[in-house]
Amino acid sequence: MHKTVLRKLIKTSRKCSMSELLEFAKLGSYLEYDLFGTEMLNYPFHLEVDMPSDSQRVKALAFLVKEGFEDRLVISHDIHTKNRLAKFGGHGYSHILRNIVPKMLTRGITQQQVDKILMDNPKRWLTFK
Repeated sequence: MHKTVLRKLIKTSRKCSMSELLEFAKLGSYLEYDLFGTEMLNYPFHLEVDMPSDSQRVKALAFLVKEGFEDRLVISHDIHTKNRLAKFGGHGYSHILRNIVPKMLTRGITQQQVDKILMDNPKRWLTFK
């Protein structure tokens, strides 16, 4: 399970408790939080799913880091449509570095842990031997 990524935690976490997510991490799975910069009320395809804010996503990351799983976390912003690009009024590719990293630091995540989440973990996950 060391190359497995549990994705789309913004939707999955509504069905899984934090303790269940911790179990996946203990098995060696990566936990991926995405859609940073996407602020909406509901997930459009399942209206019963409330979409978390960026602040709630960072709070979940801080919890998982405090539980010792900074080596199993990856994040992304899911820019897949033109309206998410800065040129067209969206949050753009720099959103994580410009807005999310400072928020992570205020939530007690250290710069070293941020570097793991942004660089070391994706590099380790994407390296095949």
